[in-house]
Amino acid sequence: MSAEPIEIPRARVEQSIFMPLARLRNRGRLYVALDGAVAAYITLLACGAAQVLLDWGLRLTAEQRAFVSAIAVVISLWTVRRRLWIPLSRALSDKTLALVVDRAFPKMHDRIAAAVQFARGQCGPAESNSPQLVGAIISEACEAAPSVEFMSVLNHRRARRRTGELAGLLSATVIAAAVMPDMAGAWFRRNWLFQETPWPQRTYITPIGFDDDGACRAPRGEELIITARNRGRVPASVELIWTTDSNLEGVETMTRVGIDRWRASLGVLNENLAFRIAGGDERTREYVVQPADRPRVIHTSTRISPPAYTGMEMYSLERQTVLEMLKGSRVEIEATFNRPITDVRFVGGAGEVVACMSAAPDRAYVTWDAPIAGKYHFELVDRDGWTNRRPVIFTFDVEPDSAPVVSLTLSDAGGNITPTAELPLDIDCQDVYGLASATLYIRRNDDPPHEITFDDFELGSHDFDTHYFFDVSRIVVEPGDRLRLWLEACDQDPAGPNTGRCNPIILRAVTPADFLNELAAREMELRREFERLISTQRGLADALNRLAPTLPVDGAPTPAISQRLAALARLQDSNAQSCMSISRRFERMLGEMRVNKVSRIGDERRIGQRVIEPLRKLAAEDMPESSGAVTSLRTEVNRDVVAATPRWQSEILRKMSAILANMLEWEGYREAVALLRELRGEQATLHDDTIKRIERELEAILGLDEIPELGSDRIPSP
Repeated sequence: MSAEPIEIPRARVEQSIFMPLARLRNRGRLYVALDGAVAAYITLLACGAAQVLLDWGLRLTAEQRAFVSAIAVVISLWTVRRRLWIPLSRALSDKTLALVVDRAFPKMHDRIAAAVQFARGQCGPAESNSPQLVGAIISEACEAAPSVEFMSVLNHRRARRRTGELAGLLSATVIAAAVMPDMAGAWFRRNWLFQETPWPQRTYITPIGFDDDGACRAPRGEELIITARNRGRVPASVELIWTTDSNLEGVETMTRVGIDRWRASLGVLNENLAFRIAGGDERTREYVVQPADRPRVIHTSTRISPPAYTGMEMYSLERQTVLEMLKGSRVEIEATFNRPITDVRFVGGAGEVVACMSAAPDRAYVTWDAPIAGKYHFELVDRDGWTNRRPVIFTFDVEPDSAPVVSLTLSDAGGNITPTAELPLDIDCQDVYGLASATLYIRRNDDPPHEITFDDFELGSHDFDTHYFFDVSRIVVEPGDRLRLWLEACDQDPAGPNTGRCNPIILRAVTPADFLNELAAREMELRREFERLISTQRGLADALNRLAPTLPVDGAPTPAISQRLAALARLQDSNAQSCMSISRRFERMLGEMRVNKVSRIGDERRIGQRVIEPLRKLAAEDMPESSGAVTSLRTEVNRDVVAATPRWQSEILRKMSAILANMLEWEGYREAVALLRELRGEQATLHDDTIKRIERELEAILGLDEIPELGSDRIPSP
């Protein structure tokens, strides 16, 4: 037989059982939420306290604070999930709540749970259920429910305690924030906004020159000096704790400077350095100093363009700091720097400033059309405001265009010349950048100079060398006149021109007789010198003759004899040099005679062939041969050489005597010529005196005021 449907009093069940269970569920979720909120809030406070302790004690960087805050967030979220989210997300069914109530009230005999189950239609198969029984159980449960205190199953005391704890924690937080707003604000801004707000304290020490990230750059290889500003209470001592990338570390006691400054020197900086400053209740965050190079010149390229008149092309110099250039040159210097530059100037020690043009952030060039000698350097300023401490010094050696080098040489002529002399002049003019003119000037006494130019001179030539003969008779020189000769040459410098001038040659004009008398005096002095030389040679010959018997038959002579032989050889060499000197002076005398046109064929033969040539042969052949033979005897005695030595010396003396005889013969000839010239001069004087006496007698006889010169075609009437 089929089961009849069970009629359940819905309104009564809802009011008696389900509504109390719903109120129990809501109250239970509230208590769970309250318990979880206390746990989560305690976790949040613990995380905040940890942040404060770590950051205040260690002065964490922004990255470190972000890491700690992230950990605090993770822990807090985990606590909220575990103590709030998960418990609240769990479903509390009416059946479960009914079982809890039945367990709390055993006298109900599980009627509440059974009524909830039957009211939900969970009665099992219809064939095995009794509708009357189900309805009776539900009715009994509904009748007994009003006597049951559903809320008694909850722990109300714990809930009140949790409420008090939560209120106390919130009150403590509010009071702490109100009492220490600076601390709370610093904690929030530092750990959640990640700002660099300092913690409230009595002492604040802040390093100067660091950015918001606590970093700065300092010149590499230079002394690192840390300066810090002190605000608030000034501690008795301040320490700087530092470490480097290479794990070096140390502590430096900072020195107080003035009222609110601290200073410490950390030596030469070559690597990254991190440091903190501790003093009083201050312990700063970590600051980092990064080494960087100062701006400097790493490469230069110089182009120098010489003045146009030189005809020289531009030339380049790489990495050259000593620059030699001609005045008027154009200089271009291109400099490359090790880093970008914001300002660059080219300055000198005397304050000269040359404008620079930037070709790139790390490159600049300077152009100077008229450089001035001195020392210069680039003044650099980079983006950090650093300057170059040890600049590259450029030395400008600006040389003016030197005047031409001029040389005027008078060959075979002394200080006295005859009016008919023909002067052989050696002319040499040199200029590095080209000659514009070359002029020979000859001045007689105080007359205007006589200018002579040269047909073979080429404009712009660097070297002008010529041999020029000047005939003195061209300017009519009288005995007693003085001649002044000099050479001038000009270059092509448009700013000049520069003129080179040689020392003047000063000559005095004399009569041929006076000139020959001067030569005769010089010749006599040479003859006397030659006579002394003959005497020296005789002494040398005598010494060799006395030394020859003392030489050993064979082998080397004794040291004393060897030393004596060396002295005699040196004396022979000295005599040879004296002979050569005398021959040269005779040759100069002969040249002067030719230049002054007083030489005759006999003079050429006597002086050239009978004096000069024999002297040269003696100096170049006979005497050196004798000296060599004497020198050879020092190492080994050769009897043939010993036997020939007296003969060689006799031959040398014979030749010297012959030369002396020629000198004496020439001197006698000169004396005869001088005597004849003297007689001729006296005869001319006697003739002049006779003419004057006849003129005076005629004046007395004829009674004339003036007698015409003898030999005149017109005879005056008495």
